[in-house]
Amino acid sequence: MRKYFLLGILFLFTVLSLTTIRSIVPELLYKQGISFILAFMVFLVAWNLPFELHLSLSKWLYFGLIFLLFFLLLYGKITRGISAWLVLPFGFKFQPSQLAVPVTALYLSSFFGKERNFTWFLLIKTLFIIALPAILILLEPDFGTVLVFAASMMVFLFFNRLNWQQFLSLFLLGFLGLLSLWFFVFKDYQKQRLMSFLHLQRTSVVAIKESTKESNSAYNARQALIAVGSGKFFGRGIGQGVQSHLRFLPERQTDFIFASFSEEWGFVGAFFLLTLYFLLLFFLLYVAHGIEDFQKRIYLLAIFLMFLVQIFINIGMNLAILPITGITLPFLSYGGSSVISLFFALGVAASIINNFRKKALHSFY
Repeated sequence: MRKYFLLGILFLFTVLSLTTIRSIVPELLYKQGISFILAFMVFLVAWNLPFELHLSLSKWLYFGLIFLLFFLLLYGKITRGISAWLVLPFGFKFQPSQLAVPVTALYLSSFFGKERNFTWFLLIKTLFIIALPAILILLEPDFGTVLVFAASMMVFLFFNRLNWQQFLSLFLLGFLGLLSLWFFVFKDYQKQRLMSFLHLQRTSVVAIKESTKESNSAYNARQALIAVGSGKFFGRGIGQGVQSHLRFLPERQTDFIFASFSEEWGFVGAFFLLTLYFLLLFFLLYVAHGIEDFQKRIYLLAIFLMFLVQIFINIGMNLAILPITGITLPFLSYGGSSVISLFFALGVAASIINNFRKKALHSFY
């Protein structure tokens, strides 16, 4: 059963995603359907390749990722202020940064043969491998993707043993990095989103003028919360969503698809969706806990964190409990790059599970 668990979960996500896309943006159904077909092909290929082969290819995949990110900064087409997509034939686009987590996780796993103490050289090497794609993605600029990427890569820094000097150095480096982001990288609208979320009060004349901008930046969150609440227990019904169909809800097919989904499917549908996410996360964590090979375990933990952070932040901003960032909901949101990249990440995980050797005598499957 374990060999087909991920495949079954992905099939259910596919049905939910295509049904929702067909309801709220039917003109995008064709592209999303093609993306899922390609994603399943990628999943099956990655599933049937040995994990050791994935590790041996990871260096070239990482170098290819860096090349594409450099290429986008120089020659990429700017869409909505971001240079993140490669333009492909037949109107398709691909976002290489979506592959950052699985590719970098594979590359880092390839030289973490076993759990050990960090040497300063290994720590610097690890930080460089993580920082290079993070900086390139930040320059696009795509802060949401960087946030998910950085959180996922933390497993490689803290799953190994750090001495107190190394831990303190990482803490200071992270603090300085956050200050630099706030003063030199974040744009005004990003700061306004955060300020609006925190409900900061100002008294100056300038602040009163800026408060209008802050209320505008909170518009998306308010509309998302209205959509989620209007779904009530059983939902309005497929195709009956008011907020999404009348376009009060912005980015209804990507960032705020959870709100669109909840309005039409209600609490029952949202509970079912969250159950699927819980099963996926629990499965990855359970296998990572039970597996003996350290390289496989640390890769699974990185993928687990990637899904956990994306799900938590996206649903959190749809419920107005977290600031709005450009992070989509895994599998459900429209976007071929995201779907194919996530299927690839889980395809590699499935290749690990194929040869799973658990330490315990009991398992839930």
